[in-house]
Amino acid sequence: MEFWATHEADRDKFEVLAFHDPSAKSFAELDEKLKPVIEKHWQGKSLPFPILLDASGATVKRFGIQGYPTNILIDPEGRIVKGGSEVMLKARLAAAKGK
Repeated sequence: MEFWATHEADRDKFEVLAFHDPSAKSFAELDEKLKPVIEKHWQGKSLPFPILLDASGATVKRFGIQGYPTNILIDPEGRIVKGGSEVMLKARLAAAKGK
C-alpha cells in the first residue's frame, strides 16, 4: 500500500482498516488467504494495520462495500464520509498541513 508508506509522518491523522471479503470464516482461514498478499505486496512483513473479519458480511453490507480493495474515509468524529477516497484523504492531509 503505497499511501501507507508515503504518509508515515501523517499516521497520527488517519487510520487504515482493512475488511476481508466474507469468504474467510475464521482468523486461521484469513491468515491462509492473506499469505500471498503479504508476500506479494508487503515483502513477507506483517500487515501494519488491522484486518477485520466479517464472516457474516453484515458490516460489509452496512458500509456498502461491493469490491475489494475498497477505501472508506471516516472523519475524526467517526462518521463515514460519503464518496471518501484516498484522493480525498490526501487533500485533507495537505489542507491540515497548510493550517
